[in-house]
Amino acid sequence: MKNYFVFFFILLGLSVLLAALGSHFIYEITEDEELLSRWTTTLNYQIYHSLGGILMLLVFKQCNILEKWPVNLLIAGIIFFCGFFYVKTGMLLEGKSIHFGFLRNVRPIGGLLFVAGWFGAAGLVNHKISRQAKRDGGRKSKRKK
Repeated sequence: MKNYFVFFFILLGLSVLLAALGSHFIYEITEDEELLSRWTTTLNYQIYHSLGGILMLLVFKQCNILEKWPVNLLIAGIIFFCGFFYVKTGMLLEGKSIHFGFLRNVRPIGGLLFVAGWFGAAGLVNHKISRQAKRDGGRKSKRKK
């Protein structure tokens, strides 16, 4: 599990570097407002889902959930949604005329992976809580508040 934490922390560090790249370099060489807006949105998605991945891992640890596939879906979503856009932006800034064809669907696939990861995590946590409630027989916890 610690490798997942390290990975998400690295993604957060990369977010800071990419934001700096955007503010100090990309904003200097292009006036394409749509591209700059998408760059910011992509960075936001990377930051939110990296923080969310850390939160998901902490909740899984607290609930003693050993399955990590929802976390893997978040990672795949970040790679598909954010990574593809970074590559595409780099190519556009180099002035290359590119036609991605079927690769235009990579970003929406990344978004679907995000959704599947979050819904999967919700399902696992709900299942764990339901099983625990059945074991407890509906009794209230004896923990002191």
